[in-house]
Amino acid sequence: MSPRRTATESTAEAEKPAEAVGSTGRAGSAEIHHKVLDATAELLAELGYLEFTVEKVALRAGVSRKAVYHRWSSKSELVGELLIRDAVVDDVPDVGSTRQELRVLFGQILRDVHDGKGSVLSALWANMGDPAVMERFRAEVLGPRRQFARAVVQRGIARGDFPPDVDIDLLLDSWSGVVMFRTEMRGDAFLASQVEALIEVALAGNVPRIAAPPAPAD
Repeated sequence: MSPRRTATESTAEAEKPAEAVGSTGRAGSAEIHHKVLDATAELLAELGYLEFTVEKVALRAGVSRKAVYHRWSSKSELVGELLIRDAVVDDVPDVGSTRQELRVLFGQILRDVHDGKGSVLSALWANMGDPAVMERFRAEVLGPRRQFARAVVQRGIARGDFPPDVDIDLLLDSWSGVVMFRTEMRGDAFLASQVEALIEVALAGNVPRIAAPPAPAD
């Protein structure tokens, strides 16, 4: 399992020189891998997932279809590899202020939803029917992102900014859900003032709580 990239690592990777070509002049395996994934990203942005095909990727990358299928057995597996490669997973630094850390967290949520101007998100929805792809995405992308997000709320609990019985996962799901619905389903902008409003509501104690266990029967 390869480690996920941070935003800094993503920029650095883009500045790396291309993989060396072998003495025969033919592209090596690593170079083909990168070329195919880069072509996949371009075509997803241009065509969307439904019009995207492995044949078009091979043509854009300048490789044979056999070279693509040798590495990825299906369209969904290829796109899933791209989603995982290009996903950015960032920690939220402890700056001693829950409000400031929540602003950073919301910035990451907005970035992840808008990544690829919707093409990445639509590809992810399309790949939900492929359990193997989704399992990798959950393990390598969603899982680490959630771990860092949970740490923000947990630090808020320790500072007394959130109640100790806050349902952390439900709170985080509600934030991601409202951003996704407003921007992707309704097509509206998510304003900085709206981020501040959600943060204010949460810090005022209006958060979902974990239900207390029922009292034992007499």
